[in-house]
Amino acid sequence: MKKKELDKLRCLKATPEMMQMAAADTPRREKYYSWVNTIYKCGLYMSCRIVNDILMVAIFLTEHMRTGGDKPAYELFIDRESKQFLTYDRLHDNWLTAKLDRIDWPAYISYSKEKWINQFESDLIKNYLGGQHGGYEGLLDYQRQIRYEELKQRHKKETDPWDRHLAQVPKLPKDWERWVDKVGIPQNYIFYQYSRKGADSGYCTYCGKDVPIKQPRYDKKGRCPRCRHEITFKSVGKAGTVITERAFMYLIQRCNDGFVIREFTGYRKYSKGRYYAPECSTSEIRRVIYDKNAKNPKAYFWGLYKLCEYRWIATGPCSIYWGGNDKGKVYGKTLPCLSKKELSRTGLAEALNGFGAIDPEKYLTILHVAPHLEKLAKAKLPRLVHECMSGYSAFGEGVRDVNASSLTKMLGVNTQELKRLRQNIGGLRFLDWLRYENATGKIIPDNVIDWFCSEKITAKDIQFIRDRMSAPQVCNYLRRQMSAYSKKSKDILNTWADYLSMAKRLKMDTNDAIVFRVNKLYQRHDELVELCHDKSLAIRAGEIMEQYPHVDDICVPLKEKYEYGNEDYTVIAPSCIEDILLEARALHHCADDDRYFERMDRRETYVLFLRKTAEADKPYYTLEVEPNGTVRQKRTMFDRQHADIEDAAKFLAEWQKVVTKRLSEEDLKLAEESRVLRIQEYALLRENRAIIRTGDLAGKLLVDVLLADLMENTAIEKAA
Repeated sequence: MKKKELDKLRCLKATPEMMQMAAADTPRREKYYSWVNTIYKCGLYMSCRIVNDILMVAIFLTEHMRTGGDKPAYELFIDRESKQFLTYDRLHDNWLTAKLDRIDWPAYISYSKEKWINQFESDLIKNYLGGQHGGYEGLLDYQRQIRYEELKQRHKKETDPWDRHLAQVPKLPKDWERWVDKVGIPQNYIFYQYSRKGADSGYCTYCGKDVPIKQPRYDKKGRCPRCRHEITFKSVGKAGTVITERAFMYLIQRCNDGFVIREFTGYRKYSKGRYYAPECSTSEIRRVIYDKNAKNPKAYFWGLYKLCEYRWIATGPCSIYWGGNDKGKVYGKTLPCLSKKELSRTGLAEALNGFGAIDPEKYLTILHVAPHLEKLAKAKLPRLVHECMSGYSAFGEGVRDVNASSLTKMLGVNTQELKRLRQNIGGLRFLDWLRYENATGKIIPDNVIDWFCSEKITAKDIQFIRDRMSAPQVCNYLRRQMSAYSKKSKDILNTWADYLSMAKRLKMDTNDAIVFRVNKLYQRHDELVELCHDKSLAIRAGEIMEQYPHVDDICVPLKEKYEYGNEDYTVIAPSCIEDILLEARALHHCADDDRYFERMDRRETYVLFLRKTAEADKPYYTLEVEPNGTVRQKRTMFDRQHADIEDAAKFLAEWQKVVTKRLSEEDLKLAEESRVLRIQEYALLRENRAIIRTGDLAGKLLVDVLLADLMENTAIEKAA
C-alpha cells in the first residue's frame, strides 16, 4: 500500500443513524478512588467499505460525534493480498503502523462496553479478512495474526540454523519406552492389602506379578523376593495416589557430526485403585551434539522461546561448577558401538560400569579440564570418578601428579595400595588413609578404612590421639562409645578431643591408657567440665599448653620481678594461661593469639596487665613487655588506646625504674635477643608494607603504629 494513493480515497463520514445514536448516548460518571471515569454505552463507532480491493474502516469517537463532528478520528486501511495494514490519525495528521489495541485511545474507550458497527459492514469485514469474527474483534484478530507471522519470520532467522543442526538427531530406539519403565525410572513398590494378621503377598511393580512377602511395613525399604529389585512397601488402603521421584535418563546416539547426548526426565504415577496400570510420563529436556572427538559441544534445551512457543533453544554447555543432581541411568545398547570410536578416549563407558547413574555431559565437561578423569575411569576407580564429578575434586584435588606416566605415581600410592583401592571401590577418603598408612608404616585393615570412610573420618580427625592409639584401636573405641551412648562418631571424636584438652589443663597424665582411653567417656568429660568451671577456656588452654608447654612455668616468677603499683596504677603478672585468655576475652583484643604465647614460650616477651589500683580486679590495659621492661605494646578494648594512656605512661616509666633494679644477667641477655628480634620484625613489616585493615587505625602502616607504641626502658642505660 502506498500512502499517496490512500490519501486520494474519499473520506467516510458518520451516517445520520450513527450521529443520532451518539447524541442519545448520555455519559455517566463513576468514581474510582480519586479518579472520575466518563463512560459511554458505545465508546466508538465504525463504518467501512472496500475500494480497489482495499478494506477502508473509518473509526469515530463518541465525544466528537456528540458535538457534531462527522469525520473519523482514525482511518484503517487493510490490503489482504500483501497482508499489510496502516492507520491514519486525523487528529494528529500522522500515519500509524500500530494495531488497534496499541493506539492511544481516550480513557473512556476501555470503560465502554460496546464498539458499534452495523451488521452488514461487520459481515463485510469478516468475509474480506476470512476470519471467525467481524467488526472491531475481527480487525484486531487479523492484525494480531499478521504481527505474529512477521515475528515468526524474524525468529526463523535465528531458529532455522538450530533446526537444521538438530535435524540429524535420530529417532528413539524401539524399546525406549520399556527401558524407561524398567530401568530409567528406578523407583518401584510392592502394594499390599493391610491386615491385622499381616499381609503375606503383594504386587511388585517391577515384576508385574504378585509375590510373597513377610511383615511389610508402610514406607519400609526392602527387596522383592522374586526379582531382587529394591522396593518400598505401600499399603493399598493408605497409599492413595503414588508418584515416583522425578528421574533423569540419558540416551547417547550417533549422528552426522559425531554423537548426541539426550537428557530426559520422567516419573510413574500410580492412581488409587489402578496400581496394576501406572501412567509413565517422560519428556526430553536437553540435547548436546558433539563432534567425532567428543569436543565442541552445542547444547539445546526445550523451553518457551521469547514467550511465543515451546521449542528447542540454543544454550551454553554445562559448567563444571554446576551443582545440580542430574545423575541418571544411561541407555546401554548404543554404548558398545560408540565406545569403539567416538567415546574411545573419554572413559565414559567405563565410568558407567562402576555406577549406573551419571550425567554424561558433565563428565565430558570435567574431562576437558581434568584429563586424568579418563585414567581413573579406565582403571576401574568409579568412586574417584564420581567424587570428581560431584565437585569434591574437580581440578585434581587428591591427585599427586596429573601428568605422571603411571597411575600409581599420579595417585601417590604403590601397586599393592592401588589394588586395594580398586577392590574396595575406594574414593578420596580411602586414598588418603592408604597414604597415611604408607607414611606411618602401620598397616590398617581394609574394613577399618571402610568404616572410617563411611563415617567421613579422616586421618587428620584423629590426630589428637594417633600418637597413643593405632587406627584399628581408635575405630574399636569409637564404635564401643557409639554403642554405649547412641551418638554419632563425629560427636564422640569432638567430645574425646575436648576431654583430653581439659585433662592436660588439669595436669593429668594423658599418656596413661586409663586417662586417654577412658571407658565412660561422657561421664568423665562432664566431671572435668565441672572441675574446669569454664569448658571453652579449659579446652583452649589445653591446646595452648600442648603447643607451648613452658608458658605456665614462665608465669610463676613474673610476679616477683614485674609486679609493682602506686596509688593510681598497678602492673600485675598472669598466674597461668587462663589469666591471659580471660584478659583477652574481657578487652576483646588479640592477646590470646598464638604469636604472643610463642614469644612467651621462648621468653622473648611477656604479657602483663596494667590496672587502676582502686579497681585492681578490673581489666584496663594489656602490656607486651620485653624481659628488661621495654614496653612493646599497651592496648585496651578492641586493641585501642585512649587519652588516659598518657597519664599511665608516666607510671610505666616509674615502673621501669623499679624493674631495672630487679633484673638479672640472664634477663639482660634475653632482653638483648628480644631487641634484635624486634628490629628484624619491624624491618620486615616495613619492607612488606603491612597495613592495618580494620578498626580505628585502618590504612596505617603496622610498623609505624608499633614504633609509636614502643616505650624503651631508658633506666637501664642510666644505671649502666
